[in-house]
Amino acid sequence: MDIKNYNQSYFEAIFEVVHHTIEAVYPNYYPRSAVDFFHQHHSKENMAKQLPDEFTLVLTKNDTIVGVGTLRENEMKRLFILPEYQGKGYGKIILNELEKHLDKEKYDKVLLDASLGAVGFYIKNDYFYKNYKTIRLSDGCYVCYLEMAKEM
Repeated sequence: MDIKNYNQSYFEAIFEVVHHTIEAVYPNYYPRSAVDFFHQHHSKENMAKQLPDEFTLVLTKNDTIVGVGTLRENEMKRLFILPEYQGKGYGKIILNELEKHLDKEKYDKVLLDASLGAVGFYIKNDYFYKNYKTIRLSDGCYVCYLEMAKEM
């Protein structure tokens, strides 16, 4: 296992990790229109604009990217672990590394938006629930998520 800082050469692999994970996991928690919403939210265009301005780490195993996580100021974003590697401590590794990079002189907590499938993971790692949020989609379905935080 190795943790590396983001560089442009990882973009396609990160995109694949994010979208493979969304497609494999999110249908267990969300209707199809919500899964499609997440795919669009993490589109190539959005990720290409955001990644250069964020602190992003990739977790590799045998030179294959198996996970990714991003920190922007004090907001954790885009923490995805390939489904076949979930439940094995990989998410915790990236989470802990991102937390170490929080500017504690400026921020006393980390914030994040947790998908329904990730809430338990964040609670196990000392994050607490702040707000329950929904986004109504055009078909009448909802994207539901929790705003969470951790005191540092």
